[in-house]
Amino acid sequence: MVLDNRYRLIKLLGEGGMGEVYRGVNIHNGEAVAIKIVLPALAHDEKILSLFQKESTVLRRISHDAIVRYEVFTIDPEIARPCLVMEYVEGVPLGDRMESDPLSEAEVMTLLRRLADGLEVAHRAGVVHRDLSPDNVILREGRVENAKIIDFGI
Repeated sequence: MVLDNRYRLIKLLGEGGMGEVYRGVNIHNGEAVAIKIVLPALAHDEKILSLFQKESTVLRRISHDAIVRYEVFTIDPEIARPCLVMEYVEGVPLGDRMESDPLSEAEVMTLLRRLADGLEVAHRAGVVHRDLSPDNVILREGRVENAKIIDFGI
């Protein structure tokens, strides 16, 4: 399936209370992306749509290496559901890393500084994280100094 004449869905990565997240690819430039699609039952809920669109608009303006890059918000005409396209981050979820190999004190301090710096940028832009958890942080290359917040609880 191709969304917005631009993004091919490759694989379902996960499902949450608001939507499904897929790994995808931009068919025009080959860039890997993550695509969040609102669940069908919520696709016409005005409150949900308003929140989703408002926050995605703000999140697209945020630029920090510890925060996933948001690219496009659209309502795909074929499936009639809102979609949010963002940078795909390859890596290990923080929760998985914590279970298999607990962080050292130095790693915890590095991680906290990095995430706090990213959250400060988000807060200055008026975005409050609604769901910060180890599963919403990806460690690129398995390293805490490359941690990225991938979901803001939209």
